[in-house]
Amino acid sequence: MPNFNPNLTKFSAQNALLLAQLCNLAYGTEADARRLTAEMGFTDFEWLNLEQPVENTSALLVGCDDFAAIAFCGTKNLKNWMTDLHSTPGRFAWFFPGAPDVGEVHAGFAFALRHSWEKIVQAMNRVLPPVATAVKDLEGVSTRPQKTLWITGHSLGGGLAALAGGVFSMLPGGIIRPVGGVYTFGQPRIGLHNFCGAYDRLLSTKIFRFINREDLVPRVPFRGWNYSDLGQMIHFDSSGRPQRESREWSNFLARTFEGFGDFFQIATHFSPDVGDHSRQGYEQLVREHQDDLEKLFA
Repeated sequence: MPNFNPNLTKFSAQNALLLAQLCNLAYGTEADARRLTAEMGFTDFEWLNLEQPVENTSALLVGCDDFAAIAFCGTKNLKNWMTDLHSTPGRFAWFFPGAPDVGEVHAGFAFALRHSWEKIVQAMNRVLPPVATAVKDLEGVSTRPQKTLWITGHSLGGGLAALAGGVFSMLPGGIIRPVGGVYTFGQPRIGLHNFCGAYDRLLSTKIFRFINREDLVPRVPFRGWNYSDLGQMIHFDSSGRPQRESREWSNFLARTFEGFGDFFQIATHFSPDVGDHSRQGYEQLVREHQDDLEKLFA
């Protein structure tokens, strides 16, 4: 069995580490991910190419007896998604018919997820059947507990992961899955204030956003465009220590940084593999600070 506790209803550093590992595997090859997740104890494996409309991104879905996890990777070219995917907001229900009218989301992220949604649901049905089709005995009583779904992602993948958590929690018609947790790393903002408020009322105790030092991606789209944060933030400060109420991050957010010029400057000179946004860096920090992370939520 993977080193994971699927029944927790609060933060887990142990779970965060495994999810960070899956994020990194999503950036690699299908063959390596299949081999390494099997070594971790997963018995089910699905590889999803999500190359349209976002270039060079993918997701891996794994499962075992007790839970399933899906990890979204970000595109390897930040310039593409930060400039080509529109930050114009659109109604959540426009992209996902049948969803409640809970406000506006980032249209680019929503379109990217919607474009691949059928592929994601088909893979999910194989690994984690919806509640309505759970295995039952002859008297109609479930013969095993329903698996929980854990969702994770880095960079653009973190945005897709957070949005997917909302979709799996809000859509009717056999789509809903019991979301155990959403853990993201260097995640951009995904919605306006109204959507984020509705999201938090449903999932605020289950979503954790990791931010490393002065990672710029969690600052976009800008708050000045009415985008908002959601979930619970964990900030690794300049010393590498995790903080929940981080003065350093608050000071960083306070810097004037709200214009299109700044936006394109970030997009042109940023890489997902280096600096504070590095995906390997996030996994290393989570690995090195397991005890400190647990103390934050003790």
